[in-house]
Amino acid sequence: MGEPDGSLTENGGLLLVAELDRALGVTAALDTAVGPVKERERGLSGGEFALALAVVQLTGEDHLVGFDRLRADAVGESLLPAPVPPSTTAATLAARFDQARREGVERACAQVTARALAALPVGERARVLTGRVTIDLDAKDVEVYSTRKEQVIRSYKGEVSGRVHAAHWAQAGTVVAADLLDGRSDGRTVSPAQIDRAVNAVRTAGASGRILFQGDSGYYAGKVAEKIVARQALFRLGVPRSQPLWRAVARVHDDDWIDAVDYPNAQVVPLDHVPAGWPQDTKVIARRVRYDAAGLSADPRSRRSRTVGRDQLALVLEGLETQAYAYSFFATNEELDLDEEITAAEWEFRRRTRIEELFRDTAHGAGLSHLPSASHAVNSMWMWGAMLAYNLSAWLQMLSPLGTARRRIATVRRLLIHRAARWTVTARRHELRFAGPAGELMANTLARIRAHRHLLAA
Repeated sequence: MGEPDGSLTENGGLLLVAELDRALGVTAALDTAVGPVKERERGLSGGEFALALAVVQLTGEDHLVGFDRLRADAVGESLLPAPVPPSTTAATLAARFDQARREGVERACAQVTARALAALPVGERARVLTGRVTIDLDAKDVEVYSTRKEQVIRSYKGEVSGRVHAAHWAQAGTVVAADLLDGRSDGRTVSPAQIDRAVNAVRTAGASGRILFQGDSGYYAGKVAEKIVARQALFRLGVPRSQPLWRAVARVHDDDWIDAVDYPNAQVVPLDHVPAGWPQDTKVIARRVRYDAAGLSADPRSRRSRTVGRDQLALVLEGLETQAYAYSFFATNEELDLDEEITAAEWEFRRRTRIEELFRDTAHGAGLSHLPSASHAVNSMWMWGAMLAYNLSAWLQMLSPLGTARRRIATVRRLLIHRAARWTVTARRHELRFAGPAGELMANTLARIRAHRHLLAA
């Protein structure tokens, strides 16, 4: 077969990442916000390592050994702003990122997002920055198979896992805050601090619109609502089913229910119920969905059956009724006076799926399907490497000609990163030549990114 051709690379699209770094100042922003991670000023800086970690995961590597694989690609590695460290060095550097330095990565991402948004068309940029800002809160368990890893524990599902808590800016499509804790960590405890960091991040990015926080019933707590109100923001938080809610639903007349938007057999209504200890302007919106008896199960594990009142479910299961209603609730401090405003709020709350896409994307596209180290600090930085890869993908799409629809990391990797190329020298000029029909797309993307180098000066 002969010797491998050292002028070839399968990751020619890393040139785009390097140009993105030059246009947006990603490494410089990370260095400033993270600060020094070593006593001696030699080797990689904190920002250079954070970017290298994100690039390793962006290329599809799902373990620390991916650093060694990328180092073996001499041409691909040479395209990056700084050398890629060996996997052992990477683990050592990752362990030096404490909570303060990881929050520095958040601040740097907010600064870079501001520059990337400046590249959008005027109308789209105005929609993101001056319209309502929606921040979704959610958590995802990352299952592991060793209890020797730090800060992992059996979750309520029985899995040994760590839990990622994240705050996602829906309109910009970027992560603004994230923490890795154990599998039983509670969003109601974590979210107050994340709310402060998320608000600071979107304001740093230039957003001036009213902020709306959304979360499921895992964030149902008066202190969470109070923190959101203290930051002059709005909230929509899921409410667990309880006897006071069932009594409030029973007081609603059938004529008061309003047909839901884009949801057959579903209706919504505001309830005369304020959760104890919550802000006084809180209101609870109920949604009911009609199901036939055939769609309900007596199995206690049935998620749908658990949303039906016990009395209704018993009547259906005994054959005394042919249908029943499943109920769900959320609390909000929005001013919802008109029927259209109520149904629109319920529709938006129902479609808060962007953060779920974040977790799917980072798990399948950036190696966040597992935690590679026994060290909690290393695993926390691994999590932020995946989040930074997600943000890199978002920034790259803001500046590239891929269209307005958000693409997943795997798609960006296939279209822009995993591109075969040859490093050539002609008349003392170094040039990267792409194979096949990819050349035109890569040239257009490269030109678009280079056209926005003024963003760093701004």
